[in-house]
Amino acid sequence: MKLSPLDIQHQEFAAALSGYSKRQVRDFLARAADSLEALIRENQQLLAELAKRDKKIEELSVAEAELKRAVIAAERIGNEMKQNAKREAELIIQEAEMVKTKIIREAEARLKQNGTEIARLERQSQLFREQFRGLLKAYERSLDNLPEKTPASAEG
Repeated sequence: MKLSPLDIQHQEFAAALSGYSKRQVRDFLARAADSLEALIRENQQLLAELAKRDKKIEELSVAEAELKRAVIAAERIGNEMKQNAKREAELIIQEAEMVKTKIIREAEARLKQNGTEIARLERQSQLFREQFRGLLKAYERSLDNLPEKTPASAEG
């Protein structure tokens, strides 16, 4: 059975021959009631503070859960960004390899074409030299076949 301060203050005792002093009993009961009342108030304050702290703990737990979700989401987004960057880098590398291969093929084709053109020009140069030598030899033979004019025949 719970006792309240009022229960203690209004408690009556039966009178006995060699009983206690009523005044002392009343004083003690008044002090006990005051102490009990102070304890009840303190208990209520502590319960109210406990409720506040429980509420704060609940709020912090919710905030912690939200923070955990945010961290997990940030990690997931970070991983996705890394994967996307890696894929993009791979695509850039593939594209660069294709461009490199195309440039090399074009350079090889130009090199081959230039080699062919150089060979053609060398043949033409050789042909021109041979034709020019032949022409010079023909002129030389023509000069050799011309009658020589002597200075006396030129006067007369």
